Amino acid sequence: MSTPEPTVKRARPGSIRQRVNHKILQFSLVIGAVAALLTAIVYVASAYPAVRRWKEANVRALSEINCVGAKCDTSGFVADAESGGADYVIDLQARYFINVPTPTAENPGRFAPLDYSDTAFIERFRNPASYTTPDGEVWRLHSEATNVEGKNFEIIVGHQEKAPSKMIETMPAQLGDVDAMLRRSASQIAKSLPSLNALTQGGRNAALPDGFAVVDASTRQVVKWGMWLPEFLPEGVRLPTPGWQAYIYDSDLYVLQTDTNGRVLASSVVQVGGLWWILGSCGLAFLIASLIAHLVGGRFLRQYFATETSRVPTLGEALRSGEGQSIEFKRGLSDSEDRTGAVEDEVLKSVAAFANTNDGVIYIGVDDAGHVKGLGLDFKQKDRMERKVRQLVRNRIRPTPPIQIVFEDVGGLMVARIVVARGEDPVYLLGGVIYVRYGSSDVQAQPEDLKRIVLNYAF
Repeated sequence: MSTPEPTVKRARPGSIRQRVNHKILQFSLVIGAVAALLTAIVYVASAYPAVRRWKEANVRALSEINCVGAKCDTSGFVADAESGGADYVIDLQARYFINVPTPTAENPGRFAPLDYSDTAFIERFRNPASYTTPDGEVWRLHSEATNVEGKNFEIIVGHQEKAPSKMIETMPAQLGDVDAMLRRSASQIAKSLPSLNALTQGGRNAALPDGFAVVDASTRQVVKWGMWLPEFLPEGVRLPTPGWQAYIYDSDLYVLQTDTNGRVLASSVVQVGGLWWILGSCGLAFLIASLIAHLVGGRFLRQYFATETSRVPTLGEALRSGEGQSIEFKRGLSDSEDRTGAVEDEVLKSVAAFANTNDGVIYIGVDDAGHVKGLGLDFKQKDRMERKVRQLVRNRIRPTPPIQIVFEDVGGLMVARIVVARGEDPVYLLGGVIYVRYGSSDVQAQPEDLKRIVLNYAF
């Protein structure tokens, strides 16, 4: 043993307790974050069956629409009422909406990423005029500009003159009455701004035309609409990419499933849930999991965290510096798992001394001169040695100090590494004796050592 060092810097037990508590807090926060993430994943995963159904609806809609040149045959799509479930269907060449969602009492609004309408097209119908869509429908359209509270809006209303789904066509002689109705409807909608809740709440209003839309003139975003009427997606509005994307709109979380065949794009919306409800659930999962993890960590993992956060030299550092305040070398232990001798007693003294003084490490398989000799242990022998050390520490040191035992391979030689953390308890007794570490020696505590320990734990 080297000469004891008269002055040694020792860790204060309070700082050790703080270090362990900080580690337990980190552990509980990580567990809470994982629980919150899993809760969010469960919410998103719950939407997967609906997303899959909408994907099938998108693919079916794409297969039923045939576009050649400037024309699109949508007869199959219109005839298949079930495939109408695809919310948005767009002819990418013309950026024409073949289909948009129909407002209902349960879903009175559309979806922000595609809720845009080309105002240049709308402005063409300041006077009522007929328009033939790329899919062969004929509409009588009328538009009107209005200003409400300093904001400009475009209103477009429409009457379906001719369509495959309409049994009775509008005759030319009736267009005068239709135009008058469109003008009245546009004026009625303009007077209802900025609140349009009374216009469409899940059913048709007899005073309204077959379709209408109210568009913010500056952003070209649709702010209100009725049943479908001809609309075009403005240039510059980004189209969703194929696959699914998550969106937050109006305090709700949505998944937008998009599919394309190159010419036609189909997108459908799945509502996952209210954003605040999801965040609340995730927050609750975080709090509960963090609390449980903190209780478990404080009850069962304190010794583990004490050794995990201990500051001890590596084997390389220990071999360079030799035995000292935080390093002890032992050549080996006795071969018997049950028999103990002087070497085991010396190891226990070092464990108790480190636990009472400062973090330390005992390397078994290294002689006092710092030469690695190795232990020559197979797997079962290593297991027996670890059990032996833990049992000796548990049976002979009160209370049991925090230790960690690992084995390291150094150039083909096996070395046991026993990490001892300065424990949180005031003192650790070996056979009723308090040992402390001075330099490279383990000595019985003197009155001044006991005074220091008592003062450290007085508060």
